[in-house]
Amino acid sequence: MKKLMIFTLLVSSFFTNAQDNLLNMLAGDNEPIYVSYLFKGTKVVNGQSVELPAKGVLQFNIQHRFGTLNSGLYNLYGLDFSQVRLSFDYGIKDWLAVSIGRSSSLKTIDANSKIRIKRQVKDGFPFTIVANSAVYLKQWQYDEAQKEGFLLTNQLSYANQILLARKINRNLTLQLSPTMVHYNLVEIKDNANDKYAIGFGGRQKLTNRISVNAEYFYQLNDKRNNNVLSLGFDIQTGGHVFQLHLSNSPAMIDPEFITQTTGEWLKGDIYFGFNISRVFTLNK
Repeated sequence: MKKLMIFTLLVSSFFTNAQDNLLNMLAGDNEPIYVSYLFKGTKVVNGQSVELPAKGVLQFNIQHRFGTLNSGLYNLYGLDFSQVRLSFDYGIKDWLAVSIGRSSSLKTIDANSKIRIKRQVKDGFPFTIVANSAVYLKQWQYDEAQKEGFLLTNQLSYANQILLARKINRNLTLQLSPTMVHYNLVEIKDNANDKYAIGFGGRQKLTNRISVNAEYFYQLNDKRNNNVLSLGFDIQTGGHVFQLHLSNSPAMIDPEFITQTTGEWLKGDIYFGFNISRVFTLNK
């Protein structure tokens, strides 16, 4: 009788463990498989991508732009002219990141936040959706502040975007970026304070570490300048992402390159530049 009881307990234990393992496997199968690495960096070319730094990761960015290629040999085809933007991005949560930066030639400080609303899921939700909001403060000198009519609020502009991206396959990602830019102050009376544009971006991976990116912003209202077209070449090297760019705009902040671009590709108004980013894990 004792042997029978022991045998029964052993069989019962075996089936209980087997049932628990099966339930765990079924529960694991129900977990969504998120699609990652839609882009190599937080920028497509000039504009924001749907990528965010991971939680606890600080990303240092150096963005550099030279002059136009049609400036001639005397100016070494634009290399004699340069401007730079330095910025820091930090991942507060896996779905939330903030950044602060400054552009040298524009004398503008910018701060932005990115919130991941939804992620693309394999055999499930088809897009990654990110909200991006930024504020820009144009710096001023003491003499300017003493002029009649000077207001701090007039130095501010804003950009708000919804970034909608889908990884079509292992190598191709496409992104749509509806954008609103707001200027507290416009220089010409008839100019609109609110300007709307839609961005189109994409990434084609060539190898595991190299990809080609393209980006175009089409202005929907109050178009006073040219639309911006930018091409990029991304190289990932360890903790760095190195991006080479060609664009008809030298600017590196949204209000400038989306609505203030005057260069024309067909006339050779092409600016060469690069981005370098380096990540540091501060909090694992």
